[in-house]
Parts: sequence; structure tokens; C-alpha cells
Amino acid sequence: MRFLVLVTFVIMVFSPTSMVHGGAIHEETFQRLDKIREDKRTQLFEYLARVVKNANAISSDELMLEFFGIKQKYYRLKKSQPPPAELRRLIETLKNGVRAHYLQKYLLFYDILFVDKNGDVFHTIRQQEDYHKNLFEGDLIKTSLARQLKNHPHERFVDYEYYSVSDEPSAFFVEPVVEDGSLSGWFVLQCGINRINNMFTEEKGLGTTGEVFLVNRQQYMLTQSRLSKDPSILNLHLSRKNIEAKFKERSGHMVVTDYRGFRALSSFEVCSIGNSEWLLIAKIDEAEVITEQYWRNREKLRDIFVPELRKQEPHPPGSMRVESNVVEVDMDEFRKVSDNQMICTYGVSTCTAIIVTLPERFAYMGHISNLDMVYGGESTDLIEHIFKRIKTFDIYEYERRQLTVTVVANHLDSVGNIIDKLVGEGLLLSQIKFLCVESEFGNVLHDYLTNQTLVEWHVDKENGRKLRQGAASVKPVGEVVKGLIGYK
Repeated sequence: MRFLVLVTFVIMVFSPTSMVHGGAIHEETFQRLDKIREDKRTQLFEYLARVVKNANAISSDELMLEFFGIKQKYYRLKKSQPPPAELRRLIETLKNGVRAHYLQKYLLFYDILFVDKNGDVFHTIRQQEDYHKNLFEGDLIKTSLARQLKNHPHERFVDYEYYSVSDEPSAFFVEPVVEDGSLSGWFVLQCGINRINNMFTEEKGLGTTGEVFLVNRQQYMLTQSRLSKDPSILNLHLSRKNIEAKFKERSGHMVVTDYRGFRALSSFEVCSIGNSEWLLIAKIDEAEVITEQYWRNREKLRDIFVPELRKQEPHPPGSMRVESNVVEVDMDEFRKVSDNQMICTYGVSTCTAIIVTLPERFAYMGHISNLDMVYGGESTDLIEHIFKRIKTFDIYEYERRQLTVTVVANHLDSVGNIIDKLVGEGLLLSQIKFLCVESEFGNVLHDYLTNQTLVEWHVDKENGRKLRQGAASVKPVGEVVKGLIGYK
């Protein structure tokens, strides 16, 4: 009878009307990512349409065309003889007028290069290092801009690459200048990446691990990753296999291991930009999707998954380094180690030990008694205090994903509240492990350098029977929840 009641309870908890599960989680997540991707695509193409329209306008801009011809003749004259003072003053007046015209009409572009058919840059707005240089000589000949003007002079777009002259990634919109039916040169309108990058910095709907970004055909990111401290624009190279598969498929959904080594659900689409193609990707970590499902249904899930955490067979730890400098944590306190020390606590029985580690950097250990808020008490709130210190002094926001948490108890009284508290602090279930063995008490030792945890459980103190358990073989809480909700 008791078995039938349990089965009925499980069916009720996981019925289709009570929660999303299994394949439906994928569908729900992909729909959400599709919406983010489509919104970003619309925003991107609206911006690019304005840029292209603005670039095209220069080919019929009488002031710019007249200046192109005059300045080109002046540049040739200067090569053969010093120009008269009056002509120099006239050219300076024209240059000032063209600059004012640029500020009024062409501010979408970082710079405008005036280039003759032989590659000479006879004028630029900003007059940086490419001014009065030849694009087909020296270091400049190595640029995509030079190669395209030389080999494909009528193509209109040069994709983003690092342009040393302005020390930033740049694309170029090329407008040929034709005189008497033949090519005289080009207006080359330089377009920085900042405006596009700013579109992709928004985090709405992306949670803590989601992001939307652009990738070029060479598998490099074109926008800054919100999850990386290092510059990613044209620096972060993604998996060739992953990116080429997406370019081949053109649009769709994939579950992949991303550039940080985490499994992620991604929605993607190939976007044609002139004669180039970019891959637009919206993605989110699978671990966050699982955590979101847990959080929505935690009242129903807790009675099921908490006992499951206790079912894992304890395995002995691997060898740990020997360290004489061991910091001891007493009940109702927490401490931090970061100078090669190890950290420990003794007598975990009706209480709970918690370890929060950024491997190789630091670890906090707390010994939580039944006076703490996670037990329903009011005297302490150790988890909140630990995370307040970590967020204030120890990590950047992007490093939160690298934290690991180990919870140690010989009972289930506190674990549900602790997991909810940790998720509330922004952790994912995949970052949390729970070690539990039926025993009288446990002693806990942790090494943050190797992220190893050893628990010595006193199973039968009278007869001296002990059990040693390591955290490495224990499944993260997220894996247990995945199995219960039928996620594959």
C-alpha cells in the first residue's frame, strides 16, 4: 500500500499539467532563445541598413565627389612640385568644410579614406597613420582592405579584422568613384565594431549564463563575451567543428559544449552581410536551464530529490597532499584560507558543514548549527555572510560560475533549505554537491588548491568503525535533478 502511495505521488509531481519536463524543457528553452536571437537580428539589420544607406549616399554627394577630384589632383601636384601658398590655403578651407560635412552626415563611420586607383590614400578625415600611405605597399598590403581593392575592386564590403592604424577591429564599406566611365578610386568608409558590440551587451532574458553574440567565418567572436574578462572580439576562437556545423546547417538548434567547457543550448542563424556571412548565436548553459526548472518546481521536487542525494555510494578519496598549516573552523563560524593552507572542521553531527571554493584561489568553510536560519533559527546566517564576503572581496561576477560548493551532513534536515539558499545566491545546481552518510558524526578536511574534500565518518564510535569519503565521486545536485525530471 505504501509503495502505491509513493508511485501515485511521483506521478502527480511529474504529471504534464504540473511541470515542464524532459524534451519539453528543450522546446521551451529554444523558443526563448529564438525570440532573443530574432530580436537581436532585427536590431542588427536595422542598424546595418542605416549604415549601407549612409555609405551609398556618398557616391552621389556632390561636395564629397568634388573634393575627391580636387584633392586627388592636389596630391599629385605636391608629388612633383611645391604648391602655391594660395592653393594650400584653399585646400585647407576645403578640408575644413569636408570635415564639418562628415560630422553632419557621416558620423556612423569612424573615418573616411579617399583612395586613388593605385592605392594611394590621398586624404582621410582623421589623418591617422594611413594618411598619405599606399594600401598596396608595406604593412598595409597585408590587410583585407588592400587585398579586396586590388583583387576585387568593385566589391562593396570588407569584413571586420584588426586594423592596426586605428588599433581596433574595423570593417569597410567601399564606394567606387568613376570618372568618364573608368575607375578613379574609392571612398572607403571605416566602420568600428563598437555600435554593433553595444547591441549585444544586453542581458535581458539571458539569466546568468546566457549570451547572444556574432561569429565570423574564421570562427572568431565579433562581439565581446559577457562571460569573459579577456577581450573576445577577434581574439576568442571558437570550436571549428561546432561553428562550421552551424554555418552548414544555416539555422536551427544545437546542444554543444561551449568555449568555456560547459554544455549549452544554442539557437543560431547565418546572416549575410554584403559578401560576408556572420553566425548569430543565442545560448544558455544547460545547468542554468535545469536550475530554473528546479526553482520553479522546488516545492514539488524537494521531497523527491533530497532523499535521492543520500543514495549515492560513498567512495574513498584519492591521495591528498600533506599540509601542516591547517585552519580549524568551530561551530557557528566560518573562515577563509588562501595561502596554501588546508581547512577543516570536526564533529559534524546535528549540524552541517559547507565549503565554498574557487579552485586554486581560496576556500571558505562554515560549520552551521541548528541555530542558523537554514534550520529555521535566527542566531546566524553563515551562508549569506560567506557569499557577501566572496562577492565583495574575492571574485568578479563572471567568476561565480567557477565556484564549487560541498555540503556535508549526516542527516537531511538542512539540505533542502541550503540548496535553495545557494540557488538564491546565484549558484547553479551543477555547482553543488551533498555528502551524506548515516553516522554518528563526520570530520571534514578540504584542500582548495586541488579542490579535494575528505570526510571521515564515524559510523560506530564505540567499535571504532570509520568510513572515509571523497567529494570527487559524488554527483552534483544538478545531475540528480536531471534524472528525476527526465532531462536528456
